[in-house]
Amino acid sequence: MPLVVVALAVAILLLLMTKFRLNGFVALIIVAILVGVLQGMPLDNIYESILDGIGGQLDDLVLILGFGAMFGRILADSGAAQKIATSMTDFFGISRVQLAMVLSAFAIGITMFYEVGFVILIPLVFTIVRENKLPLLWVGLPMSIALSTMHSFLPPHLGPAAVAGTFHASMALTLVYGLVIAIPVAALIAFTWPRLSFVKKMNPTPPRGLIAEEDFPERELPSFATCLGLVLIPIVLMGALATAEIFLPENNPVLHFLSFFGEASIALLIALLVATFVLGEKVARTERRRTSTETVEATPAAAQVNAGTGTVPAPEPVVTETRHSFTERAAAVGRSCTDAVKPMAIIILIIGAGGAFKQVLVDSGIADYIKLLTEGWNVSPIILAWGIAVLLRVALGSATVAVVTAAGVVLPLVAGSGVAPELMVLAVTCGSIFASHVNDPGFWLFKEFFNLSVVEAIKTRTSYTTVLSILGLGGVLALNAIVS
Repeated sequence: MPLVVVALAVAILLLLMTKFRLNGFVALIIVAILVGVLQGMPLDNIYESILDGIGGQLDDLVLILGFGAMFGRILADSGAAQKIATSMTDFFGISRVQLAMVLSAFAIGITMFYEVGFVILIPLVFTIVRENKLPLLWVGLPMSIALSTMHSFLPPHLGPAAVAGTFHASMALTLVYGLVIAIPVAALIAFTWPRLSFVKKMNPTPPRGLIAEEDFPERELPSFATCLGLVLIPIVLMGALATAEIFLPENNPVLHFLSFFGEASIALLIALLVATFVLGEKVARTERRRTSTETVEATPAAAQVNAGTGTVPAPEPVVTETRHSFTERAAAVGRSCTDAVKPMAIIILIIGAGGAFKQVLVDSGIADYIKLLTEGWNVSPIILAWGIAVLLRVALGSATVAVVTAAGVVLPLVAGSGVAPELMVLAVTCGSIFASHVNDPGFWLFKEFFNLSVVEAIKTRTSYTTVLSILGLGGVLALNAIVS
């Protein structure tokens, strides 16, 4: 039975990674092969499915993660991330830092995919954590929860937009209904989850290489307007594309222009290039300070000894105000970008392997099996749509596959059900966030950036996405009672 195969695969994956401590990339590929064999796929088809899954999953995501990591590292090495973080905490106060992260994620998540918003906001999370000695999950978990909600509930994100087209639902009305449900549900979970006892017991630290380790003097920090402007570049470009796709016809030249510059990877590349030009001098100065510090620390002890008093403290490194040449600035930024990409390698590999696992599940016929299994169910269209999306999400890991397949199953019910098509869209999309676990590439992004074990990631991400989905269903049912 296909669902038994899925359950067995997940159990073996957890065993390999928790009991035997096998590398996540290797474990995911092994389990993907095992699923294909158990489902009777020819071996060459399994291999092709794995390649398709890795390629399809990474696709532009490798550009997003790469450019996002480089952009975040430049913000960190120039002091821009520190400036934004200190400005946010000064305005909201340390006691309301979670509110600051939720509002930031709401603003960014309306137009950005989860992965894009995550890689833009995570440098700020790391900096706030370092500056204020706060637990990583206390600051980062509310951000992730808010982004997950925006990504799953609201068009113009891919899943909601695709289902809205299938059901011929109003995109604008779907967005309005989605916001009515998403904002209170996300806020409730975002402010509750970091306070749960099992979360508070976890104490992960940011991955090495993705955060600047030093504090910058206030006089050396760029202005807040400059920092905010740089962060807004990809947000504005992607938001402009999302708006244009809703209101402009397909042959409009402005839409064609924005279709290139508003793509997440290109928008991040533009932000990276502008940051290189604007912050290059400060990055070079930071590198020079580090070099001076290393030189002082490497000075022989005899050179630091005063004959009368013994060893004296090493002098503070002095960084002059002399500006660096364009070549020196570019070289310093290049080295920062290289340092940022190194820790990303394993993250990219693991996310790609998660895509391979997901693709084998799809290609082996499990999606079709679930579709046939649920066609005869006689329940509320809203609950049926949600339930099918939940089954597909848990089995396959892909929210997009879950929403598209579930929409196809319940489409014949929409016309005669009396349920507003916009609410049917939300029923499907909130089902697609249910129980993110080891076959979801987003799970691995969350796990690796928050430096968690597999079990810890399941306790945090899998649990919050499950509750988010259930509360979302409750919100859809409540709205349906009012609207109908």
